[in-house]
Amino acid sequence: MEDRSSRPPAETISFDLLGPLEVRLNDTRSEVTGWKRRGLLAALLLNHGRVVPTQDLITELWCGDPPAGTENALHAHASRLRGILRAWDRITESRVALQTRRPGYALLVPGDHIDAVRFEALCKRADHVKTASPGQAVTLLRRARSLWRGSALQDVPHGPIRDQGVKRLESGRRLMMMNLIELNLGLGKHVEIIPELEALVLENPLEERLYSQLMEALQRAGRAGDALGVYQLARVSLAERTGLSPSPALERQMLRILDRRAR
Repeated sequence: MEDRSSRPPAETISFDLLGPLEVRLNDTRSEVTGWKRRGLLAALLLNHGRVVPTQDLITELWCGDPPAGTENALHAHASRLRGILRAWDRITESRVALQTRRPGYALLVPGDHIDAVRFEALCKRADHVKTASPGQAVTLLRRARSLWRGSALQDVPHGPIRDQGVKRLESGRRLMMMNLIELNLGLGKHVEIIPELEALVLENPLEERLYSQLMEALQRAGRAGDALGVYQLARVSLAERTGLSPSPALERQMLRILDRRAR
């Protein structure tokens, strides 16, 4: 049976945060124009179902020292967004609504209409089944990975809510990738994942778990010399960026590879 958790229900609306901010009505892309309106929608989606205080939204949209009249301007943007949501709801009957609730606003939207929520659900399911069925867990994590279209909310202006949300989502993405790699290592697919691991190490030079996974994959592939080179890369990268040395665990892994190579 097809797994539907990686996509929203048919004939509905999807709010996509894992890349540029997009809204899709029955798989047709709909524009959200205006930087302030996009920032407002993103902040509300990141807190869907919860009240976001007016002052937090003002800080989000007018960083620094907001000029006089920003509260009225926020209400105007919220009113326009509410009208857009009502129009979308008439098309999709998706039960999406922007409500005014003290001390601010709350966006009511079913979680399965947000790609970030579907992503997190797939990751949780994979974690639940990984011991009993690692192959199924790999399939679930690949579906989770397929939801990403680039950096989260890459076309939404910076703000405290947006930036904190992006940090959380990108952290979840890195964890998903490392868990997927770990499962593939366990399934003996070390050769296939080496190119992807090499790219991830370059993208995340402070993530020791990636260095460890790449060293393991290379060692299993009979490339002990390259694995030791990865340790040296980790040592240099950590020293240059943090002033720290590799962890004792990574050093022990390097020594084990040296020992096996010497036999």
